[in-house]
Amino acid sequence: MIELMNVTKQYRNASVLKNVTLKIDEPGIYCLLGRNGAGKTTLLKSIAGYQNITDGKIEVGKKVITTSTLDTGVSYIENFAKHFNLSVRKLLRIASEVNPNYDFEFAAEMMERFELDEKKKFNHLSLGMKTMVSSIICLASNKSVILLDEPVLGFDAIMRVEFYEMLTESFQKHPRVIIVSTHIIEEIAKTIQKLIIIDQGRIRFFDTLQAVETKAFSVSGLKKDVDTATANLNVIGQDTVGGLVTSYLFDNPPVEMPSLEIHPLSLQDFFIQMVGHKGGAKQ
Repeated sequence: MIELMNVTKQYRNASVLKNVTLKIDEPGIYCLLGRNGAGKTTLLKSIAGYQNITDGKIEVGKKVITTSTLDTGVSYIENFAKHFNLSVRKLLRIASEVNPNYDFEFAAEMMERFELDEKKKFNHLSLGMKTMVSSIICLASNKSVILLDEPVLGFDAIMRVEFYEMLTESFQKHPRVIIVSTHIIEEIAKTIQKLIIIDQGRIRFFDTLQAVETKAFSVSGLKKDVDTATANLNVIGQDTVGGLVTSYLFDNPPVEMPSLEIHPLSLQDFFIQMVGHKGGAKQ
Protein backbone atom coordinates (compact mmCIF):
# COMPACT_ATOMS: atom_id res chain seq x y z
CA MET A 1 0.00 0.00 0.00
CA ILE A 2 2.83 2.37 0.90
CA GLU A 3 6.39 2.02 -0.35
CA LEU A 4 9.28 4.43 0.18
CA MET A 5 12.39 3.70 -1.86
CA ASN A 6 15.65 5.43 -0.86
CA VAL A 7 13.79 8.60 0.10
CA THR A 8 15.84 11.67 0.98
CA LYS A 9 14.49 15.08 1.91
CA GLN A 10 16.76 18.08 2.32
CA TYR A 11 16.04 21.60 3.52
CA ARG A 12 18.95 23.70 2.32
CA ASN A 13 22.00 21.87 3.71
CA ALA A 14 20.13 19.77 6.28
CA SER A 15 18.97 16.23 5.48
CA VAL A 16 15.74 15.54 7.36
CA LEU A 17 15.08 12.15 5.75
CA LYS A 18 18.12 10.06 4.89
CA ASN A 19 17.77 7.24 2.37
CA VAL A 20 14.54 5.93 3.92
CA THR A 21 13.26 2.61 2.62
CA LEU A 22 9.98 1.36 4.08
CA LYS A 23 7.20 -0.89 2.85
CA ILE A 24 3.77 -1.14 4.47
CA ASP A 25 1.78 -3.73 2.57
CA GLU A 26 -1.12 -4.63 4.85
CA PRO A 27 -3.91 -2.76 6.65
CA GLY A 28 -3.30 -1.93 10.30
CA ILE A 29 -2.87 0.81 12.87
CA TYR A 30 0.79 1.81 12.94
CA CYS A 31 2.51 4.02 15.51
CA LEU A 32 5.27 6.37 14.36
CA LEU A 33 7.64 7.29 17.18
CA GLY A 34 10.58 9.67 17.17
CA ARG A 35 12.09 12.51 19.15
CA ASN A 36 11.39 16.12 18.23
CA GLY A 37 13.13 16.85 14.95
CA ALA A 38 13.56 13.16 14.09
CA GLY A 39 11.69 13.56 10.78
CA LYS A 40 8.19 12.32 11.69
CA THR A 41 6.21 15.23 10.23
CA THR A 42 8.44 15.42 7.15
CA LEU A 43 7.88 11.70 6.55
CA LEU A 44 4.09 12.01 6.84
CA LYS A 45 3.89 15.12 4.67
CA SER A 46 5.99 13.43 2.00
CA ILE A 47 3.73 10.35 1.94
CA ALA A 48 0.67 12.62 1.70
CA GLY A 49 2.14 14.55 -1.22
CA TYR A 50 2.18 17.82 0.70
CA GLN A 51 5.82 18.33 -0.26
CA ASN A 52 8.22 16.90 -2.80
CA ILE A 53 11.15 14.79 -1.74
CA THR A 54 14.73 15.52 -2.81
CA ASP A 55 15.55 12.01 -4.00
CA GLY A 56 14.02 8.55 -4.16
CA LYS A 57 10.41 7.53 -4.79
CA ILE A 58 7.18 7.20 -2.80
CA GLU A 59 4.25 5.09 -3.98
CA VAL A 60 0.80 4.69 -2.47
CA GLY A 61 -1.26 1.96 -4.09
CA LYS A 62 1.34 1.78 -6.91
CA LYS A 63 0.79 5.49 -7.64
CA VAL A 64 3.86 7.73 -7.48
CA ILE A 65 3.30 10.51 -4.94
CA THR A 66 4.35 14.11 -5.60
CA THR A 67 2.73 17.47 -4.96
CA SER A 68 1.17 17.26 -8.44
CA THR A 69 -0.55 13.89 -7.84
CA LEU A 70 -4.28 14.58 -8.17
CA ASP A 71 -5.65 11.85 -5.91
CA THR A 72 -3.04 10.37 -3.62
CA GLY A 73 -5.48 8.13 -1.75
CA VAL A 74 -4.10 9.68 1.44
CA SER A 75 -5.85 11.76 4.10
CA TYR A 76 -3.44 13.71 6.31
CA ILE A 77 -4.04 15.90 9.32
CA GLU A 78 -1.11 17.66 10.97
CA ASN A 79 -1.04 18.95 14.51
CA PHE A 80 -2.61 22.39 14.89
CA ALA A 81 -4.42 21.88 11.58
CA LYS A 82 -6.40 24.89 10.40
CA HIS A 83 -9.78 24.97 8.68
CA PHE A 84 -12.05 27.67 7.37
CA ASN A 85 -13.73 29.43 10.29
CA LEU A 86 -17.09 27.85 9.62
CA SER A 87 -19.42 25.97 11.91
CA VAL A 88 -18.50 22.39 12.68
CA ARG A 89 -21.67 21.23 10.91
CA LYS A 90 -20.69 23.14 7.76
CA LEU A 91 -17.14 21.74 7.80
CA LEU A 92 -18.48 18.19 7.95
CA ARG A 93 -20.95 18.93 5.16
CA ILE A 94 -18.25 20.38 2.89
CA ALA A 95 -16.02 17.37 3.53
CA SER A 96 -18.83 15.01 2.51
CA GLU A 97 -19.67 17.04 -0.61
CA VAL A 98 -16.13 16.94 -2.03
CA ASN A 99 -15.63 13.23 -1.25
CA PRO A 100 -18.26 10.76 -2.49
CA ASN A 101 -16.84 8.03 -0.23
CA TYR A 102 -17.07 10.17 2.90
CA ASP A 103 -18.65 8.35 5.86
CA PHE A 104 -20.95 11.09 7.13
CA GLU A 105 -22.73 8.66 9.45
CA PHE A 106 -19.47 7.83 11.25
CA ALA A 107 -18.53 11.51 11.47
CA ALA A 108 -21.91 12.46 12.93
CA GLU A 109 -21.74 9.61 15.43
CA MET A 110 -18.29 10.69 16.61
CA MET A 111 -19.37 14.32 16.87
CA GLU A 112 -22.21 13.26 19.17
CA ARG A 113 -19.95 10.98 21.23
CA PHE A 114 -17.46 13.76 21.89
CA GLU A 115 -20.23 16.28 22.55
CA LEU A 116 -18.98 18.68 19.90
CA ASP A 117 -21.22 21.69 19.36
CA GLU A 118 -21.94 21.54 15.63
CA LYS A 119 -23.10 25.16 15.62
CA LYS A 120 -19.85 26.51 17.04
CA LYS A 121 -17.31 27.95 14.59
CA PHE A 122 -13.96 26.20 14.31
CA ASN A 123 -11.87 29.07 15.70
CA HIS A 124 -14.03 29.19 18.81
CA LEU A 125 -13.22 25.59 19.76
CA SER A 126 -10.59 24.62 22.32
CA LEU A 127 -7.32 23.14 21.04
CA GLY A 128 -8.45 19.64 21.97
CA MET A 129 -11.80 20.03 20.22
CA LYS A 130 -10.15 21.51 17.10
CA THR A 131 -7.87 18.48 16.96
CA MET A 132 -10.81 16.12 17.47
CA VAL A 133 -12.82 17.72 14.64
CA SER A 134 -9.80 17.46 12.31
CA SER A 135 -9.25 13.82 13.25
CA ILE A 136 -12.90 12.92 12.70
CA ILE A 137 -12.91 14.57 9.26
CA CYS A 138 -9.71 12.70 8.39
CA LEU A 139 -10.93 9.27 9.55
CA ALA A 140 -14.34 9.69 7.89
CA SER A 141 -12.69 10.37 4.53
CA ASN A 142 -12.37 6.61 3.92
CA LYS A 143 -9.08 7.11 2.10
CA SER A 144 -6.87 4.02 1.82
CA VAL A 145 -4.19 5.70 3.95
CA ILE A 146 -4.84 7.86 7.02
CA LEU A 147 -2.00 9.91 8.53
CA LEU A 148 -2.51 11.56 11.93
CA ASP A 149 0.30 13.78 13.24
CA GLU A 150 0.19 14.14 17.05
CA PRO A 151 -3.61 13.80 17.15
CA VAL A 152 -3.94 13.73 20.95
CA LEU A 153 -2.43 17.16 21.60
CA GLY A 154 -4.72 19.08 23.92
CA PHE A 155 -6.66 15.96 24.98
CA ASP A 156 -7.22 15.07 28.60
CA ALA A 157 -6.81 11.45 29.75
CA ILE A 158 -10.47 10.55 29.12
CA MET A 159 -10.46 12.06 25.63
CA ARG A 160 -7.31 10.13 24.77
CA VAL A 161 -8.91 6.83 25.77
CA GLU A 162 -12.02 7.65 23.73
CA PHE A 163 -9.87 8.72 20.80
CA TYR A 164 -8.05 5.36 20.73
CA GLU A 165 -11.44 3.62 20.86
CA MET A 166 -12.55 5.73 17.89
CA LEU A 167 -9.41 4.73 15.98
CA THR A 168 -10.15 1.06 16.57
CA GLU A 169 -13.79 1.40 15.56
CA SER A 170 -12.87 3.30 12.40
CA PHE A 171 -10.33 0.64 11.43
CA GLN A 172 -12.75 -2.21 12.10
CA LYS A 173 -15.37 -0.53 9.93
CA HIS A 174 -12.93 0.36 7.15
CA PRO A 175 -9.66 -1.60 7.34
CA ARG A 176 -6.82 0.46 5.83
CA VAL A 177 -3.42 1.83 6.77
CA ILE A 178 -3.62 4.28 9.68
CA ILE A 179 -0.33 5.82 10.85
CA VAL A 180 -0.40 7.77 14.12
CA SER A 181 2.52 9.93 15.20
CA THR A 182 2.55 10.44 18.95
CA HIS A 183 4.75 11.04 22.00
CA ILE A 184 2.42 9.23 24.42
CA ILE A 185 3.83 5.76 23.94
CA GLU A 186 2.32 3.39 26.47
CA GLU A 187 -1.30 4.55 25.98
CA ILE A 188 -1.43 3.73 22.28
CA ALA A 189 0.24 0.33 22.69
CA LYS A 190 -3.13 -1.41 23.15
CA THR A 191 -4.40 0.02 19.87
CA ILE A 192 -1.58 -0.45 17.36
CA GLN A 193 -0.37 -3.50 15.44
CA LYS A 194 3.11 -2.31 14.44
CA LEU A 195 5.69 0.21 15.57
CA ILE A 196 7.89 2.47 13.41
CA ILE A 197 10.77 4.29 15.11
CA ILE A 198 12.51 7.09 13.23
CA ASP A 199 15.67 8.73 14.52
CA GLN A 200 17.76 11.44 12.87
CA GLY A 201 15.97 10.91 9.56
CA ARG A 202 16.43 7.14 9.42
CA ILE A 203 14.06 4.26 10.15
CA ARG A 204 15.58 2.48 13.12
CA PHE A 205 12.85 -0.05 13.84
CA PHE A 206 9.80 -1.46 12.05
CA ASP A 207 8.18 -4.50 13.61
CA THR A 208 5.29 -5.73 15.71
CA LEU A 209 4.78 -4.95 19.39
CA GLN A 210 5.09 -8.68 19.98
CA ALA A 211 8.69 -8.48 18.78
CA VAL A 212 9.41 -5.85 21.45
CA GLU A 213 7.67 -7.92 24.13
CA THR A 214 9.63 -11.08 23.29
CA LYS A 215 13.06 -9.68 22.35
CA ALA A 216 13.67 -6.51 24.39
CA PHE A 217 15.40 -7.05 27.74
CA SER A 218 17.58 -5.41 30.34
CA VAL A 219 20.43 -7.41 31.89
CA SER A 220 21.99 -6.09 35.12
CA GLY A 221 24.94 -7.25 37.20
CA LEU A 222 28.70 -7.13 37.38
CA LYS A 223 30.28 -6.08 34.11
CA LYS A 224 32.10 -9.37 33.51
CA ASP A 225 28.89 -11.37 34.02
CA VAL A 226 26.80 -9.04 31.86
CA ASP A 227 29.42 -9.11 29.10
CA THR A 228 29.47 -12.91 29.20
CA ALA A 229 25.68 -13.22 29.06
CA THR A 230 25.29 -10.70 26.23
CA ALA A 231 28.22 -11.79 24.07
CA ASN A 232 27.13 -12.03 20.41
CA LEU A 233 23.73 -10.52 21.25
CA ASN A 234 22.40 -7.21 19.89
CA VAL A 235 23.05 -4.61 22.60
CA ILE A 236 21.17 -1.36 21.96
CA GLY A 237 22.32 0.56 25.03
CA GLN A 238 24.22 0.33 28.28
CA ASP A 239 24.27 2.15 31.63
CA THR A 240 26.91 1.96 34.35
CA VAL A 241 26.25 2.87 37.98
CA GLY A 242 29.10 2.23 40.40
CA GLY A 243 30.33 -1.28 39.75
CA LEU A 244 27.08 -2.48 38.18
CA VAL A 245 26.25 -2.51 34.48
CA THR A 246 22.87 -2.70 32.77
CA SER A 247 22.82 -3.72 29.12
CA TYR A 248 19.71 -3.34 26.99
CA LEU A 249 19.08 -5.97 24.31
CA PHE A 250 16.94 -6.54 21.29
CA ASP A 251 17.63 -10.18 20.58
CA ASN A 252 16.92 -13.65 21.91
CA PRO A 253 16.74 -13.85 25.71
CA PRO A 254 20.19 -14.14 27.32
CA VAL A 255 21.18 -17.24 29.27
CA GLU A 256 20.12 -16.80 32.89
CA MET A 257 22.80 -16.64 35.56
CA PRO A 258 22.26 -16.43 39.35
CA SER A 259 24.29 -13.20 39.48
CA LEU A 260 22.16 -11.40 36.89
CA GLU A 261 18.79 -9.67 36.87
CA ILE A 262 16.97 -9.99 33.55
CA HIS A 263 13.76 -8.05 32.90
CA PRO A 264 11.64 -7.32 29.83
CA LEU A 265 11.73 -3.70 28.65
CA SER A 266 8.62 -1.58 28.53
CA LEU A 267 7.79 -0.02 25.18
CA GLN A 268 8.87 3.38 26.46
CA ASP A 269 12.21 2.10 27.77
CA PHE A 270 12.82 0.28 24.49
CA PHE A 271 12.16 3.50 22.56
CA ILE A 272 14.50 5.47 24.83
CA GLN A 273 17.29 2.98 24.31
CA MET A 274 16.77 2.90 20.54
CA VAL A 275 17.03 6.66 20.09
CA GLY A 276 19.10 7.68 23.09
CA HIS A 277 22.17 5.56 22.51
CA LYS A 278 24.42 4.65 19.63
CA GLY A 279 23.68 1.42 17.85
CA GLY A 280 20.24 -0.03 17.38
CA ALA A 281 18.25 -3.09 16.59
CA LYS A 282 19.04 -5.12 13.55
CA GLN A 283 16.64 -4.48 10.72
